[in-house]
Amino acid sequence: MSKPRTPPTPNARFRVQAPEPPTPKHPGPPGQSAPSAPSGPSLIKQRRPLFSPFLTTLRQRFSALPSPIRRAGRTLRWLGPLLPIALYFPEHVMQVMWVRGPSMTPSLNEDYEQSQTKSDIVLVNMWPWGSLIPFLKEPKLERGMIVTFRSPANPSHIAIKRIVGLPGDRVTTREPCMRPTQIVPWNHVWLEGDAENPRKTMDSNTYGPVSLNLVTGRVWAVLGPRMRWLDWKDWETDSDDAASIHRKSVRERVVKDAVTLEQPFLN
Repeated sequence: MSKPRTPPTPNARFRVQAPEPPTPKHPGPPGQSAPSAPSGPSLIKQRRPLFSPFLTTLRQRFSALPSPIRRAGRTLRWLGPLLPIALYFPEHVMQVMWVRGPSMTPSLNEDYEQSQTKSDIVLVNMWPWGSLIPFLKEPKLERGMIVTFRSPANPSHIAIKRIVGLPGDRVTTREPCMRPTQIVPWNHVWLEGDAENPRKTMDSNTYGPVSLNLVTGRVWAVLGPRMRWLDWKDWETDSDDAASIHRKSVRERVVKDAVTLEQPFLN
């Protein structure tokens, strides 16, 4: 007969510890047992987002639309943020304009006499004149600059002319102005067209000095049909061509800083 097996004796070198019961994180007062954790499911409701049902319904209805409408909706979702930028840029930063009429020939619309159907495309800087801070409009206009402005005769019309006189200058006028000379007042400029014939342009000789508040931008370059930069510093240079001779005659009609103007004090 086989001998009955005896339980193995524990090894003195290794000991097995029994797991200790977990201690409560928030023990109660002494003498009172800690409350037992609920064995059932939690009764705390999770808060759902306020617009979750609405967004879910909206997604379901959008997925049910035809494929062309869904593609158009996705396109408008990306173009939507760009719309304010597209509206702000041409009104306050840079704008492309078409020049009509012969008032600025030969600087603009060079071939107007041969073909009156063509018009130059110009790039206009709409940023406040020469100031790096958009809300600080410091007058940085100079004689010879070509600017855009709202015509005093028709404020809805944007005109393009050249600055001939600054505040304090004495200008000898030409037709159809009734006064032989004109002092440019403070906060105004004297604008004229480059056309040699005064009947081809309507400028300050017709409606007088133009307020700086009506100036909207400065013409930087001609984009077409022949691209070129317009440097206002060329106004003071002389050459043998007809345009330079006309510029010289216009400069001779202007006495720079003829009078000293005092800025009016505003309370």
